[in-house]
Amino acid sequence: MNTSTSGDTAAAAAGRFPSRPSDRIYTSFAGLMFTQIALAAAIWTVLAGGLLPYAGDLKIGIAGFVCGTVLGMGPVILGSALPSFRYGVDVMDMSKAVLGTRGVAVTLTGFVVMSLGWAAIGLAMICRGIGSLPVRAGYMDAAREEQSIVLVGLLAITLSFLLLHRGIGSIQRVNNLVGPALIAFMLCSLALLLHEFGADGLLESRIPAGELLTTAPRVTFGYGFEFGVTLALAWYPYAGALFRLVKSPRHIVGPTMLGGALLGICLTVIVSALAAARFGSPDPSFWFVQLTGPLIGNTVVVAVLLLSLAAICMVVYVSAIALQQYRALARMRWPLLVLGILAPLLGVVMNTSWVLAHVMTFATFGGLIFFSLAGVMVTDLWILRSEQLEVAHLFVADGTGHYWYWGGVNWCAMVVVAAGVAMYLAMYDPVTMHAGAMFSIFGAALPVLVASGAIYYVLAKVVVLPSGRGGYRVSAEQVPGSTALKVGI
Repeated sequence: MNTSTSGDTAAAAAGRFPSRPSDRIYTSFAGLMFTQIALAAAIWTVLAGGLLPYAGDLKIGIAGFVCGTVLGMGPVILGSALPSFRYGVDVMDMSKAVLGTRGVAVTLTGFVVMSLGWAAIGLAMICRGIGSLPVRAGYMDAAREEQSIVLVGLLAITLSFLLLHRGIGSIQRVNNLVGPALIAFMLCSLALLLHEFGADGLLESRIPAGELLTTAPRVTFGYGFEFGVTLALAWYPYAGALFRLVKSPRHIVGPTMLGGALLGICLTVIVSALAAARFGSPDPSFWFVQLTGPLIGNTVVVAVLLLSLAAICMVVYVSAIALQQYRALARMRWPLLVLGILAPLLGVVMNTSWVLAHVMTFATFGGLIFFSLAGVMVTDLWILRSEQLEVAHLFVADGTGHYWYWGGVNWCAMVVVAAGVAMYLAMYDPVTMHAGAMFSIFGAALPVLVASGAIYYVLAKVVVLPSGRGGYRVSAEQVPGSTALKVGI
């Protein structure tokens, strides 16, 4: 890819169209792995790891988490990474094949809510973690703390724009540094924990028994498994934006499992869980200081928070690509689109406490649709379509396209996705972490994914395929009017 400003901007602005070989910037195993680590090992994953000890027996919880993460990456690779690599489009465009060219608006809304929600949470943590540090250290009066927090936020948003306005190439160069740095921090933390407590003592939890979610080993494994699956499936809508820019098929599974699953998610969560269990708090700013002392601990916290800015930039970048589904936004110049997405984050800077208290709920519920959607898309692409998509028809927004279904919506798929969300909430409440009667050793997300795929297969065979809609029986052909395609929602 051209590294000049105009080259990066042009490539980014055309990001939602099928990527050409010259657009594919991930040419090495290490480059893609470091990007996945930078996204997976961000501060929100550290926080998630701090919650794992509350699931019960720590050893069982960790075992369940690792199993869930590894298995959860399977649908991500099958339904997102592989087809995005093959066809050069992201998940939002691919989902049109099963949801319809207008039905994708539902998943697009959920995706944007989830993405901007987690970006807001990450930014709020950066603002408070760094902005309040001078007050905690005694260098600033408490009355000026909010001013310091706002200043840090404005600087973080400015830095994000400087990284984003030139496209993915600039972010990738930063990720090549951020990925190794985050892993180094986690490995050093693990070494210090082992030195301080030993291997046996490290697995002893100081979480009060009354605060544990369960003491039953089977349910503990289910909680750990659920945490792992959900963190892995959170990759589903983002993986497509990365793998559409991957050069070689050899770099699909390896960097995802090693960088995204094992080093990025599992190592970060395990270290955070061990530290939270020993120090009795999921707050990384607390246990980092307890582990290394005030000076080094606060320095490490600031460094991890700053490095997490790269993950926020990746989330905003993928959101910008997805939002180009709307014709008005597709015509907008890339820097202006980025500014438009970053602008709401100014409100985050002014209200960090409220964001940390409330936004996580919106972000969590915005992502629930992807558990059932993943099952529907894997079934649709690999079983019903035998891995064949008509890429040009993904960009036809009227009845001449194969994926128009009924007025642009595949109501069968929409019903299954909605039912999957209801099924998930009946089994597990992701906010209170209360497990329902149907919560099993396999958690809730994976059963919902499998059930959604099976239900859609039946509905497709009974309703969709006999109707002749959806392009299931149509071979590759020239799109009518392809010289003037009507693109967008």
